[in-house]
Amino acid sequence: MSDSSRRRDPRNQIAAGSFLGLWSAVGWWSATRTTSLWTVEYGADPGPVLLPILVLTILSLGALALVVEGTRQILVEPPTHKGYWSNLRRYTLTPIIFIASLLAYVIAIEFIGFIPSSGVFAFVWIASLGFKIGEGTPKALFFMAIAGTLGGVGLIYFVFIYLIGVPLR
Repeated sequence: MSDSSRRRDPRNQIAAGSFLGLWSAVGWWSATRTTSLWTVEYGADPGPVLLPILVLTILSLGALALVVEGTRQILVEPPTHKGYWSNLRRYTLTPIIFIASLLAYVIAIEFIGFIPSSGVFAFVWIASLGFKIGEGTPKALFFMAIAGTLGGVGLIYFVFIYLIGVPLR
């Protein structure tokens, strides 16, 4: 199955629309429960509530459009390929592992600190994604992962500690 046909699969549109709809529902819930956004102390100025309303409206309408179009395609157009669920399983394994490692990374920051946990996290993901793509020799990918880790973590450390003055745990 080609990448373009997988992107146009109506079930992907419904899944993406549902995900965006969930986030917009969380956003609306948060915005309506924040009473300081809805005060009338701003006169003719719409106040701080304008931006959340605009963003959440656009997000909600986009989610609705994706769900409606995906549903329309499922009801009107016949399916063009088989094996959707096996492909979904194969292509979601890396994001699931990433989310799990991200949760472990956040916990690791508390126990071993920012620099070691960020270094391990960045190196493992840069190296594994480089090997997954498979371009270059393992030795070159290893050194690129080291360079990327040192550059990325070092830059974050420099910016937060020296430029902004925010301590990293």
